[in-house]
This record gives sequence, C-alpha cells and structure tokens, in this order.
Amino acid sequence: MEMTKEVIKMQFNKKRQKSQGLKKENNVWLEAKNIHWNLLSKKLDQKRYGSFRITKNIRQGVFQLELLEGWMVHNVFNENILT
Repeated sequence: MEMTKEVIKMQFNKKRQKSQGLKKENNVWLEAKNIHWNLLSKKLDQKRYGSFRITKNIRQGVFQLELLEGWMVHNVFNENILT
C-alpha cells in the first residue's frame, strides 16, 4: 500500500515545473497569449508586455502585478506566463 502512494507521487512530480524563483519587487514580462485587445491583426501584436513589478505573492506560483493605469485586465497571474 505504501509503495503505491510513493509511485503515484513520483509520477505526479515528473510533470511539475520548477519554480522560477520570483519574489516581491522583481520586474517581470507578461506573455500576451491570454490578453485580448481589439486589434485587426493578432499576428502584428506584441508577444510580451512589460516590464511590470510584482507587488504581492498570493501563493506559490501566483503573483499580483502592478499594471499600467487604464488596463482592463485582472492583475493576478500564474508564473507560467511571467518571464
């Protein structure tokens, strides 16, 4: 029984990504893949936006950013789309 739990845990951890080591006050770039603007051509749009300052570490892998004034986007992002 105990061996099965260890095997399941090992298989689960194979797919986990390592943390980037981001901290409060770091500056990061935001990937544009989930940000939608009303533009004529997505192809000509930017791939990343930034540089934004991390204002709060919500929990492991989730950060609150200080976005530009006028952006109508929620300011909490997963670290997968921060570089």
